[in-house]
Amino acid sequence: MFFPTFDPIYLLFAMPALILGFGATLFLNYSVKKNNQIETKRKLTGIEIAEQIGRSENIKFQINLLPDLLSESYDPSSHTLNLSIDSAHGRTITSTAITAHELGHIVQHQKNNFLFRIRTGIVPLVNFGTNFGYILLIIGFVLEFSSLAWLGVIFFSLATVFALVTVPLEFDASDRAIKILERNQLIFPSEKPAIKSVLVAASLTYVAGLFQSLGQLLYFVFRIQGLSRTREG
Repeated sequence: MFFPTFDPIYLLFAMPALILGFGATLFLNYSVKKNNQIETKRKLTGIEIAEQIGRSENIKFQINLLPDLLSESYDPSSHTLNLSIDSAHGRTITSTAITAHELGHIVQHQKNNFLFRIRTGIVPLVNFGTNFGYILLIIGFVLEFSSLAWLGVIFFSLATVFALVTVPLEFDASDRAIKILERNQLIFPSEKPAIKSVLVAASLTYVAGLFQSLGQLLYFVFRIQGLSRTREG
């Protein structure tokens, strides 16, 4: 925080997100670790799953390998599926779930999903708005200039909008992942609950991120209202 002394009231806004985030992280780590030790019955690696789905679903992408598990992502600007080495070469429930989830994002992109287009389009604004918003908030509080601080909140709120759009996109990608795996007969019905547990655990971390962003935004609004009342008094 940029305030000169710690404000205990901040905990009232931050604590729900911290608790949710901690729980979501524990659930994710447990689910990923547990299911990363269980091989799928098809015994296909993440790369094999990606290639097979790419052909059957007629989606185009290139694969890039990364060292760390849970670093997986899809870059729409270069049509690149980033997979960890573990997911790319693993034959487990976890590697299957994570790979299929990212393929769900590729389907969103190539089917021109509305929310996907919004999130991709606002990324530059979010990166700029978050940093610039903090600067305006700092200056606004230091100078006790509430109008400038409100402007900072508006810019900072872009991060909350981004998080708000991300949550349904992540759940949709997970839903698409299950359907894609079933449609291509890459998993057995008995494996579906475990696949879903990994996907739900991952999606909950984005819910926690939304609450964190929203809590911080509400705290800024609370502080600016206090600043405005002080100036009026």
